[in-house]
Amino acid sequence: MNNRWIALTIIFLSFLQFTLNWFAIVPMFPNLAGELGLTPIQIGGVAGAFVAGYGIAHIPGGMLAERMGMRFALLTGITVEALGALLSAAAHQYEVLLCARFLCGVGGSIYIGSAVGLTAAWFRTRELATANGLITGVAFSSGAAIGLFGWGLLSDAIGWRPALTAGAVVSLLSFLLLLLAYPRPPAGGTGPDTEGHGLDSLRRVFSNPRLWVMSIAFFGGYGAYFTAAAMLPGYAIDTLHLPPAKGHELGAILLLSGIIGSFVGGWLADRALGLMKTFLLACLIEAIALFSLPHAGPAGIEIMAGLIGAATILAFVSWIGLPGLMRDTFPTSDVPTAAGLMLTVVAVGGVVLPPVYVALMSAFGPAAAWAGLAAITLASGLVALLDTRFRPA
Repeated sequence: MNNRWIALTIIFLSFLQFTLNWFAIVPMFPNLAGELGLTPIQIGGVAGAFVAGYGIAHIPGGMLAERMGMRFALLTGITVEALGALLSAAAHQYEVLLCARFLCGVGGSIYIGSAVGLTAAWFRTRELATANGLITGVAFSSGAAIGLFGWGLLSDAIGWRPALTAGAVVSLLSFLLLLLAYPRPPAGGTGPDTEGHGLDSLRRVFSNPRLWVMSIAFFGGYGAYFTAAAMLPGYAIDTLHLPPAKGHELGAILLLSGIIGSFVGGWLADRALGLMKTFLLACLIEAIALFSLPHAGPAGIEIMAGLIGAATILAFVSWIGLPGLMRDTFPTSDVPTAAGLMLTVVAVGGVVLPPVYVALMSAFGPAAAWAGLAAITLASGLVALLDTRFRPA
């Protein structure tokens, strides 16, 4: 195995701790309600605190990577997320838990930009979408599944506080693996890049129209995915009158189907259609599945959930590869900041679209709510056609 695949394997393993510590709090919600006396609204705040920290730290994390090196930023992100997990395990007050989950999200945000950047450092000349698919698709979904299901079982066995502490231990092991076994990256991936720092890097990133076009293009699909992940189980239980176990199963299908989407997306973008056509195809599939969901019935809803999950990750693995493919525009050190800008823009979709869904549901019913998400997904996806200059490298 050559160095780039060794590097990707280590990044893959470290990516597991990122989403594990993100989602491991979810099976602890009954414990938080019981032991800490949290209300449903407060539990929602705990879930949202991670997303808030994750959303605001993408660009600062990219700037840290550009200034100090991506490996340094990667290790910093893991450290911050581990500290957040430890503080979460020790929290006895709601306010402390909110701060802990916010800190966890900041660490995850710093981490992901540099993980994408280091992957680009090794793979930006070939097979970048495949590599991104393995870390942002397979590892993301696998870590989330471990957090949701494995950590629920662990909590039942040893208690919720030791289980959250175990998540921090996983982060520590990832830290040591990166520190001791990560191979020397190619030029531009070992530390601060000499091709420009500070304002020069920010100017290149923020003045680039392609990044803004593609960020807006995924605003709908990204936001609709997180809306579906949050709302689909409740919709299945409350509207279709399916048993609670079925609702949770749909959430698992939506999440785990991303593993399939990551492999398909990497192959299509690298070997068949290229980045742009793969992205547009994925947005179209997601929109069709969202529109069809309320008409599919109890049997077909599982298929639609799988299509939504697979199509979103299929789009994501090609979309997040854009900065790495723009070799004539961005030095490798710019990639975390560029990816951070894109992630920050689409994170707004994850905040805005759930209330839009609820408003449409209340005013016009479920069919209109899902159709609205489908329309926003398709309309924003078509914005990508404005980037007429883009050609995969």
